[in-house]
Amino acid sequence: MGKNSIGSTITYFFLGEYFSDALRTTITVVLPIILFFYLGNPEAAKGIGVGALLISLTDLPDNRLNKLKTALWSILVFFATTLVVSSVLDDVYLTTIVVVVAAFSFSMLAVYGQKLSLIGTMVLIVCAFVMGLHPANPLHFSSYMLVGGVWYYMISLIQTLLRPYRSLHHAIFECLMSSAVFLNAKAKNYDVDVPLDLQQKEAIKLHIKVNQKHELIRNLLLTDKYAMDPDNPKGRLLLERARLLIDLYEQLNAVHYDYALVRKTLATGSSLQLIASLIRLLARKLEQLGRHVRLAKAYKGEVATNIEYQQQRLMLLEEMERLNETQRKIVLKVLSNMNDIVRIIEMIRGNERVPEKEQQELSGTIAYPLFITGDRFSVKEHLTLKSPIFRFSLRLAICFLFGFLLIAQLEPSKYSYWLFLTLVIVARPKFSITWKRNLQRLKGSMGGVIIGLVLVYLIKSPAVLLSFSVVFLLGFYAFNRLNYTISVLFITPAVILTLGSYQGHFDHIVHDRIIFTVLGCVIAIFATYLFPVWDSRQLKAKMEDAAKASFNYLQVAIQNRTERDENQSRMARKNANLSLSALSEAIDSASQEPMRKHIDFNGLYDVQAIIYQINAIITSIYLSVNHTAGQADPLLVKQIVNNLNNEVTLDAVTGIDAMDVNDDDHSTGQKLAHIAALSFEFKRFSAGF
Repeated sequence: MGKNSIGSTITYFFLGEYFSDALRTTITVVLPIILFFYLGNPEAAKGIGVGALLISLTDLPDNRLNKLKTALWSILVFFATTLVVSSVLDDVYLTTIVVVVAAFSFSMLAVYGQKLSLIGTMVLIVCAFVMGLHPANPLHFSSYMLVGGVWYYMISLIQTLLRPYRSLHHAIFECLMSSAVFLNAKAKNYDVDVPLDLQQKEAIKLHIKVNQKHELIRNLLLTDKYAMDPDNPKGRLLLERARLLIDLYEQLNAVHYDYALVRKTLATGSSLQLIASLIRLLARKLEQLGRHVRLAKAYKGEVATNIEYQQQRLMLLEEMERLNETQRKIVLKVLSNMNDIVRIIEMIRGNERVPEKEQQELSGTIAYPLFITGDRFSVKEHLTLKSPIFRFSLRLAICFLFGFLLIAQLEPSKYSYWLFLTLVIVARPKFSITWKRNLQRLKGSMGGVIIGLVLVYLIKSPAVLLSFSVVFLLGFYAFNRLNYTISVLFITPAVILTLGSYQGHFDHIVHDRIIFTVLGCVIAIFATYLFPVWDSRQLKAKMEDAAKASFNYLQVAIQNRTERDENQSRMARKNANLSLSALSEAIDSASQEPMRKHIDFNGLYDVQAIIYQINAIITSIYLSVNHTAGQADPLLVKQIVNNLNNEVTLDAVTGIDAMDVNDDDHSTGQKLAHIAALSFEFKRFSAGF
């Protein structure tokens, strides 16, 4: 990465959503604390400050209506929980019962989706803070927490009303930047110095990341009733951008060759280098577009990049004159794909829209609610040990109970609540995520402790130390959604400096911070073996789901373009991408589980790559303007079905060269033959898994 890239990245960070949100949140939290301490009411300062601090962590990027719902839920549940827990603190046994029941109940909120799951997690953190603060007057403290919650969300909602599409613009920006990184990775397919297997793994990871950005855009846009209003011009523009982003990604992924054969075929001459250079220039175009995509006005683009791209393209066309027919066809297909990418970039850049007639047809045929990831709303279904949510909720409740029993055996400490705080944060349903969170929290905490001790040793002024704690709080918020380790690295010295300046005994605070953090991490790790959720046991099912989704996508792709159902086609495309992401996530998780030594991960990575290639070729068929249903050989399709379903057949497709082309009219048949060969490899592995 060059100096300009590093400088641009730093600039975008400080001018972007993460830092601006962090600055607004820090001011919102710190302002009432300073005000009420100045007015001589430390109880109100603590209550309102803690209320605003904790409730801010439930505030994720969302549209106006959903943010209002989150605000109401968070404020009411925080107030009720604070009142109940603070009222029973004088009775140890009753406190234990209430908090353990809360651990189970609020963890079960995951049944209702990510937003309520986050609220449930934060409510348990509220429980831990209330136990640590041990307020003398439960009603007063609960009221202050309520005021803090209302105060924070009032500021947040005002910002959302003033800039309703800010989060959506940022999501589109991140999607474009991720697409640019993905395109740069695709250029490596034509670089003979880069091993193809390493490039394939990188491409799949980036594929998953881009799909996650698409999913965020869908959820932000399609759930916004105001943006989806046909009479809202800004909403129409954003919907069009989202549509173009998905089309852009399909073009990035559409042409998937046997790259080893491409490298061999184009080994002589400069075609490979010119193609790689053109793809990198397209990636730069995407980066430049991403920097300006938040603006409503059209963007003319970087003249230098456009000129360089045209020059490189002319050089490739000149090089084509020296190629044979087979080589020329490969280059022409790559150029055609790049032309489609340029066309979509220009449409996004110029804020171009689909013609009114076509837009009305799309609006009438696409059922947008289908594309929003749904939540499961039946708790009854999950009241069984077969449910990962139930297993985790039960496990966390037992962890809390064990925590109370352990603390009862230790010397009393006002900071013992850090044990429960650590449990809530690091204990996750899956072993792999719990292990990762443990390492992140331990590294961040230890690094933060060192920073805190150095500052305490060098600086003796409480005012200066508190000023540093505000800066660290800003850092925590800025990195909270980007990097958990760094966010812990910031919040740890913030806590040490704040508590030490207010209560003294820095050594005691640091000692307890380390002890109870380590205890919480140890308990969380050992607890994963209690009602475990192992991804390694779900790999076969994930493979089958991914294969089934790929075949469903193939079925809609081989239909005539005029006969395709728009909703069915788009859903099949989305499900194929999401199922591959689910398989990839399961493989990554299983690679960190205790039984990983007994799993053939090289074979799994091959299957992952095969399904990725199959989906890319299907996309190529789906987007082909020359495709007709008659080009799909029924026997070849049947062979693919049998292979993906792992069924025994008499015939096997072997030795197919997907690049052995004689006539462009038969491209669908050649692509299906390539898929059949890949599906045979999939069947060969999955049969013995």
